[in-house]
Amino acid sequence: METHNTPLISELTPAPATVAHATTHRTELSVSVEPGIGALERHAAQIDRLNRASARPNAFHSSAYFQCYAKHIEYYTPDQDERLVLVHAGEQLIGCIAMRSSTDNFGSLLGRTAPWIARLGFLAPVDIEQPGLLCAPEDEERVAAAVVRHFCTVERNWGMLEFAGQRPGCALHRATHAAATGLLRARDIPVEPFNEIPLAWADVAGYFKSLSKKMRSNIGRQARKLFAAGATELILAHGPQATSAWFDAYLELEDRSWKHGTVSSLQRHPRRVQFYREIVAGRGGLDPSFIGVMLDGVLVAGLIVGDNSSDSPNLSGAWCLEMAYDSARADLGPGAVLLLLGVAEGIRRGNRFLNLLQMFAYYKHRWKAEQIAVVNVQLIRRFSLHAVRASLGDLKRKLRPERASAAPAATDEEGGDDAPATATSAPANLDRARQLAVSACANAGSGMLKLDREQARAYLPFPLD
Repeated sequence: METHNTPLISELTPAPATVAHATTHRTELSVSVEPGIGALERHAAQIDRLNRASARPNAFHSSAYFQCYAKHIEYYTPDQDERLVLVHAGEQLIGCIAMRSSTDNFGSLLGRTAPWIARLGFLAPVDIEQPGLLCAPEDEERVAAAVVRHFCTVERNWGMLEFAGQRPGCALHRATHAAATGLLRARDIPVEPFNEIPLAWADVAGYFKSLSKKMRSNIGRQARKLFAAGATELILAHGPQATSAWFDAYLELEDRSWKHGTVSSLQRHPRRVQFYREIVAGRGGLDPSFIGVMLDGVLVAGLIVGDNSSDSPNLSGAWCLEMAYDSARADLGPGAVLLLLGVAEGIRRGNRFLNLLQMFAYYKHRWKAEQIAVVNVQLIRRFSLHAVRASLGDLKRKLRPERASAAPAATDEEGGDDAPATATSAPANLDRARQLAVSACANAGSGMLKLDREQARAYLPFPLD
């Protein structure tokens, strides 16, 4: 097995007054890199241990998620260029980071082995929330410094070292900027913030009261309109069996949503569909659940959620992974009901937060989501093709600065304050959708609750009449 090791790296020298005492107790760090999916499998227990020890355990940092991503995500070839970076203090593993080596478009023309062609970055730079180091909070500074130093002094055949989705000022962000020299340039690329609702309320009624008066009025009105439109039922599915049972119904629903035929669709690539089948089956490191709205036997809205309650019960959170609603039913506002139920279920599970990931921050703010500002921090070799492209990109932004665009008007579907959306004609044939819903109900087992109008009254924090 090929590994790359740095010489022993000492911690920063302490203040002069304590040098003599600290030197005898100095812990030295070493860094090694193991390639391939096999490294993720061999060190699975240690990855999960370090994730649980971190300040904020993250389901996207679990060994199961890393393996699922490496094996099934459509962006990369499996078992090629994955790299697990391990940081030891003596014999003890105190930190790790899952990374990948890749090439940009120009790299394919020059060949993968050409000098300074590779881009090093996270194994999962997207489809993840706040990727980063796995280590205890007290080790973050020295682990970050050791990782960056390793790639600056030992493995140097790269043109760009990039850490996506970093909070400005975090340990990895600071270590990357500290490594900038005459030959290395550090820069930050602002990206869409993450959006997170801190679940500080005792129940969903308390959360609902915290929303603006207009927001509460719109959500309640939308829900009453939805329940008046026909036989409306709420679906609350928990666990792999129940969530998997609804996955095909969700995919069919996506075909009736705005996502159909776009890059936001799960069905844009067969490998992506398989990736999510693993997630909902509980093999991707998240505890899966599904929230749905049925109207006259047809699924008209669905939300796939993942949480880490089973792995980190005292520090658990939840992440909204995928959401879709029938465009023909947009005027009934089923998406607003989904998000309210997502908060309610998060509070019921005892999650500390519900993360809504990126994009549409203006809308998510209305639901009490706080923005988490992040950047992609890059370390670029000044005489590489990456540097040329980065300079051209900087020049383009300077000559044509991004204009501030007004947020799209919120519709009733969003629980907004503006005019209701105009519904399109209902699809002519919903037989398959009904069949899939029947099959999902039959196969969901004991992990599913189906609430009719009367049962929903006790669950929702507003009247349905």
